[in-house]
Amino acid sequence: MSLRLASAARATVGARSGQEDSFRVWPVEGVVRSAESGGLLAVLADGMGGHTGGAVAGETACATFAETFAASAAPYEERLQSALHASNEALARGVEQNAALRGMGCTLLAAWIDAAGLRWTSVGDSLLLLYRFPEVIRLNADHSLGSLLDEQARQNIITASEAKAHLNRHALRSALTGARIELIDMHGAPLELRPNDWIVLASDGICSLGGDELANVIGRHRHATPEAMAAGMIDAVLAKGIAGQDNATVVVVRVDSAEPAAFDEVTTRVIIRPAQAGAVRTPETGSHSTSPSLFKGALNISPAVWLAAAAGLLFIAMVMALRAPSAPSAASGSPPAALDAKSADAPPPPLPAVDKAPDAADAPMAPPASARETPGQAHAPGSRRPDTRDHPKRDRGAGGTMNP
Repeated sequence: MSLRLASAARATVGARSGQEDSFRVWPVEGVVRSAESGGLLAVLADGMGGHTGGAVAGETACATFAETFAASAAPYEERLQSALHASNEALARGVEQNAALRGMGCTLLAAWIDAAGLRWTSVGDSLLLLYRFPEVIRLNADHSLGSLLDEQARQNIITASEAKAHLNRHALRSALTGARIELIDMHGAPLELRPNDWIVLASDGICSLGGDELANVIGRHRHATPEAMAAGMIDAVLAKGIAGQDNATVVVVRVDSAEPAAFDEVTTRVIIRPAQAGAVRTPETGSHSTSPSLFKGALNISPAVWLAAAAGLLFIAMVMALRAPSAPSAASGSPPAALDAKSADAPPPPLPAVDKAPDAADAPMAPPASARETPGQAHAPGSRRPDTRDHPKRDRGAGGTMNP
């Protein structure tokens, strides 16, 4: 099935002094009308190393990744790998050229979506989410120490309270710093996507929302535009009012079918009153075009049809009148006399012949046929609370872990 992709992004500084998150979408318009003829790349980075260093690191990594990926004609997994390492090398060059940037680094998450599905690579703790009604699933690995601690708690190596109280749970086990990359999550085999799926790339600032909260926000906006989805997620973060709120950035991609909808007469109808039937607006041009009334055909009935119908009605009415018993006399108050056997066996008197059918003008006029009543578009199924496999982690804040 051919897919259409549409994207949008929103960000907030939160309570920080500056924005250290960066993102890129390629092609830049963020829309792919048919994934068979191309695809969409989304890249997100969360910088670290102070306001200046973090902002430079995130911007450098995103720009280098998008440029390297777009310039390559290699298989997609190779393009993801080469673009990731090129981004890391760009950070190393930046530190060499400017010693003030020493210690800068960033997380990086990149997703390539085309007709085959979703491929990605990630380093760090930014989230790659798949919303497929009614579930929200984290697809990529979490390279924070917190995810390792939570896994140890699940294996009863440490307690859950010890895992959550660990002082270094928000430290990163892997990031782009210009040095060797310790951990890389690479998914080169395409994950099949379906119409109505949503792909969400988010920096860890989104984890101010608990797993259920995040799933509910996405679920409420699942029929909205990408702009509304992205804005709804950032608005929900700000509504929490978390003290020290980190930068939060989301890039959302809606997956739709590129095939035209199969409309038919039952689900698509135009209702025009007779007085307005001549004016139908054409939305493509905004002009008016004349069209015949939808009710015209209902009145173009041959006079012979009216005559035949009237004659039939008159014949049925006379038969019913002759066969109906006569009413008792109101003055006498006595019941009608019983029929004797002879009169009972006598055949009914012949019906008077109908000389001619009444004029068409005297026949009852049937009302014009109205547009047939058709069911409207099916209402979307009731939204139940979407589930997550685990709650997403909040980097440098409280929250659960959301793992595949």
